[in-house]
Amino acid sequence: MKNRYYILMCAFILIAQGLSAQTFKSIDINTGSAGSLPYGMIDFNGQVYFRALGDTLTGSELWVSDGTQAGTHMVKDIWPGRGSANPTNFLAVGTQLFFTANDSAHGVELWVTDGTNAGTTMVSDINPGFSGSYPSMLTLYNGKVYFNANDAAHGYELWVSDGTNAGTSLVKDINPGAGNSSPFGFSGAAGYYIRQFSVINNKFYFRADDGSHGYELWSSDGTTLGTNMVADIWAGPGASYPYAMIAYNGSIIFTAADSLHGSELWTTDGTAAGTVLLKDINPGSTASSPADYSGYNLYNGKLYFSATTSASGYELWTTDGTSMGTTMVKDIWAGPGSSHAADYGIFVYNGKMYFNAKDSVNGSQLWTSDGTTAGTTLFKVLSSYTPFDSYPVAMINYNGQMVFMAGTDSINKVQLWTSDGTAAGTHIIAPAIAPNPNPLIYTYTYAPLCINNGVLYMNANFNSIGDELWTYSTPTGISATSGDHSISAYPNPFSSAITLSGLQSSETYTVQVYDMSGREFFSTEIDHPSDNVSLTMPELSTGVYLMRVSGQSSTETFRMVKSN
Repeated sequence: MKNRYYILMCAFILIAQGLSAQTFKSIDINTGSAGSLPYGMIDFNGQVYFRALGDTLTGSELWVSDGTQAGTHMVKDIWPGRGSANPTNFLAVGTQLFFTANDSAHGVELWVTDGTNAGTTMVSDINPGFSGSYPSMLTLYNGKVYFNANDAAHGYELWVSDGTNAGTSLVKDINPGAGNSSPFGFSGAAGYYIRQFSVINNKFYFRADDGSHGYELWSSDGTTLGTNMVADIWAGPGASYPYAMIAYNGSIIFTAADSLHGSELWTTDGTAAGTVLLKDINPGSTASSPADYSGYNLYNGKLYFSATTSASGYELWTTDGTSMGTTMVKDIWAGPGSSHAADYGIFVYNGKMYFNAKDSVNGSQLWTSDGTTAGTTLFKVLSSYTPFDSYPVAMINYNGQMVFMAGTDSINKVQLWTSDGTAAGTHIIAPAIAPNPNPLIYTYTYAPLCINNGVLYMNANFNSIGDELWTYSTPTGISATSGDHSISAYPNPFSSAITLSGLQSSETYTVQVYDMSGREFFSTEIDHPSDNVSLTMPELSTGVYLMRVSGQSSTETFRMVKSN
């Protein structure tokens, strides 16, 4: 029976700007179905900068967007014509955005922009001519950018720049002559690599090869004299390959190998004498590979990371900086099987850790932990394990919600998800019309989701326009008034479906369902309906929801109660 009186008394009119339009919007940069493949989005000077393929006349160049179609444009055609400059390695420093690009005449070199065409210039032709110096590892330290580059005369070495040609120079030829020292830095995040040097205690740390000691731990204060090897961990020409360095309790925790132990957990105070093995997690010469693909993640005063042993495989571990305090949190895949817990990082949300892991039953799914064995549990099965793992990655906090990418099944593949920290409140979000399977493009080399001015940006292919720039925004602010309705919605409370009546057959309607905080759970279009239309709702937790029905002649909002 229609509960007309209840609807009249509880109806809401949503007046927030966020509810006046679809929460998903596409920005069609490369018109047609080819797609612009936006890449490397970064928040800079109140807008989002990225690489995109504009059309067949310009190639892949530097673009900027304010989140609107009209406010999205190419900053500069760096490689004139159809060639692609392929800008990447973006790093914002004050009013300058550093990146690397190829203008066809100089090869890949260091560039800078202030957001204007005229202000987008090559910083320095480090390797003169067409070859390029291929800068990488761009790291901000004391107001300058330090990086790895090759000028041909010295090989790949440590360089510095203040954004000018005169202020760009070699810091130190660590491997003298044309040999490469190849300075390298790595730490993990919740779903992607951060390839930068680690700035710790007013120095930055990295690994490098001086030609005599192999790849070892180095530090620099930005000067030639202040750039030195910290310790020869694998004595002689053998390489310890240190990586994933993080400051912790006045020391530095990192991963390295010596001639006896394989890749294990190490600590240093920045001196050779203070550089010691913290724990041989996998005893003997076989490596435990701590923090491999994940880095070290701080949570409640301890570091959490992935590591492997012969008995347990890759699992979740923790350390308090002592050998005794370095323990496995939980053998998620019991026995020698590997859960690969925390591969590509841990995300802390609402007081808990969230990460990717697999057990022997469910495959790769979303797990959560409070740092204890009992508190480390499967959070939600996001996909059918056979034959497709979920593999949740790229977690980010957007307007109080955890947003991430995860697989659903072998057909729909990677989709965009949101969570309020409950299993019932964890669900897929997508535009009303999103027919394409596997709509999201993901890479581990940069953060695939970017937030600017309260709007979430991403590269997606939700429809027929190809891989383009999309934005997602949640509504803000809901106020209530009373009012009558020409459209009815019932039953109320509802269980799994809602019927709408009173719709005009000459109109097209958009139906959206939100929770009371304004998060969208459902959206669809009804084209030239009959009088009664039944809508099957997605899996919703028990509670109160707002349903907005928008047509050409009217917009009406209902407060709907979801029963068990």
